[in-house]
Amino acid sequence: MSRYEHPKLPGLPAVRANLADLRAVLTDPVNGTLRDEHCVVVDEPRVPTDFGIPVTEAAGGATDVLLVYYAGHGVVDGQGRLHLAVFHTDPARTSVTALPYDVLREAMVDSRAAVRVLVLDCCFSGRATGPMGDEQGLISGQIDIAGTYVLASSSATKPSRALPGATHTAFTEALLATLCRPDPLTLDALFDKVHHHLLARSLPLPQRRVMNTAGGLTLVKGPPTAAHPGDTPHAEGAPPTRWNRRGFLVAGSAVGLALGAGALEWLVKGGSDHGTSGSSGPSPSGSPVMKGTGAPSPGRTLAAHKGAVLSVAFRPGGEILASASADRTIRLWKVTDPEKPAPLVSLTAPTDNVDAVAFSFDGSLLAGGGNDNAVRLWKTTDPAKPRPLSRLTGHTGAVFSVAFNPDSTILASGSADRTLRLWNVSDPVKPTPMGRPGTGHTDAVLSVAFSPDQSLMATGSADNSILLWNVATPPATVGAPVPGHKNRVHSVVFSPDGKILASAGGDRTVRLWNVTDVANPTQIGAPLSGHTDAVYCLAFTTDGKVLASAGADKKVRLWNLTDPAEPKPLGHPLVGHTGAVHSVAFTTDGKLLASAGADYKIRLWTVAR
Repeated sequence: MSRYEHPKLPGLPAVRANLADLRAVLTDPVNGTLRDEHCVVVDEPRVPTDFGIPVTEAAGGATDVLLVYYAGHGVVDGQGRLHLAVFHTDPARTSVTALPYDVLREAMVDSRAAVRVLVLDCCFSGRATGPMGDEQGLISGQIDIAGTYVLASSSATKPSRALPGATHTAFTEALLATLCRPDPLTLDALFDKVHHHLLARSLPLPQRRVMNTAGGLTLVKGPPTAAHPGDTPHAEGAPPTRWNRRGFLVAGSAVGLALGAGALEWLVKGGSDHGTSGSSGPSPSGSPVMKGTGAPSPGRTLAAHKGAVLSVAFRPGGEILASASADRTIRLWKVTDPEKPAPLVSLTAPTDNVDAVAFSFDGSLLAGGGNDNAVRLWKTTDPAKPRPLSRLTGHTGAVFSVAFNPDSTILASGSADRTLRLWNVSDPVKPTPMGRPGTGHTDAVLSVAFSPDQSLMATGSADNSILLWNVATPPATVGAPVPGHKNRVHSVVFSPDGKILASAGGDRTVRLWNVTDVANPTQIGAPLSGHTDAVYCLAFTTDGKVLASAGADKKVRLWNLTDPAEPKPLGHPLVGHTGAVHSVAFTTDGKLLASAGADYKIRLWTVAR
């Protein structure tokens, strides 16, 4: 449902695309697991019974699997009970104008289906992750089920996200991207991938509750036969037959899917771009003249990826750009003439989203890490003919960041498994781990960085902290976690002289730290403010005088750090991306800036100084 009568319930146009695209994936003639006749879409329900009756009927007819998906607003009444809204819902009268979650819950409990799956993409949906029945009932056998699975888009106290201009709501976009992978995933594995996807983008994190064997259910056999935006199409020649479900599922049995939409306080926010370039003249303080132009200029937008671009890195010298994407590829581009960038080659070895890419300082190696928990190395002495060298395994979660030390002999990787790993890559064909993983963070490691003198490292984490590390075997932390950020630390980067560490966070700020005394780092001045949403990425020019930052507000900002105690914005933000900006990188001479976006595009910005 995309429209609501009450002014306190804003419209959610993305919900219609949610319903249509999820239905298409689940009923795909080759790789789907639901028959068309067993998939009921309830579009634009106006009163609670428009949604409640079809769900109850589907629940009554299902014998093997009952899957109920709801997208819309979640309304919480005065007693903290969750309701699902419809067109005529009045937030002040939820008991009679919205569908109580308890009604949905009871319909699923009463169903004869062996497995029951509830997916809620609404605010405060974490309130639904309690048991489908009381524990005593489960123990005494009063509820005859093999398993239940509740997947919620946010916690019991948090709103969900609908990003302006996005085709789908944030949670369902992650769900669809995961369902369109080349390999089928169980519900447990699907949850992990969706969680990693949202974590890396500083979006509300999903919740789940699993009872018995429900986590082993697979919803699709593989990617849909018709290409889904940003995903690899199914191989040609696949036989148009139904997949026979395995384990406790039997193909052809009654399966009910109720798709609904409904209602309170989705967090609909984000930057709105009205221009396509930004520029400025000399500043009164005598700062460098900065000019960014690029997005609308012919040849300045690189758009070959079929998924969000998550990382970019220039090879030393600046003539070659690498980009990593959710389309499971790394691409190399020749940008000798920024007006006419040309694709060189696409590396397709990764089996999942590629979250991070980095060149060694001598330009001979390229590393890529991603959601398949591995890091891969390529020989790039001839970037037109990169050669695969090795695959580094050991992480048990997605690899969100990779970085080489200045002499190109050590590679660092940070992961969703909360660890930092160091690898000796002196022989890149046979890299070896340097001792046990570095531990200290209590949540995913989102960013890793080496200092120029190679003896110090920094990591930023989803636990809101920064840790400093001695580069040793194994790596060891220095001092206590660096406080300051109020949300996830998405990026850390050292200045070229190693005296300053910059950090970017989900609290919308960029912070500068004096790390000359590594045991007692101190914040330099006030946080750099201006971004209106989470800041995902940072990059210094090689002289350390300019810092670029970008993030979920779709904008790239440039900062004059000639005097780090008084940083100043350089001109207007660079705008043009229509989705979040996940990565930025400068060429060695600082004259060209690349930015990577969720809009599947890379943009090149000329920086005149």
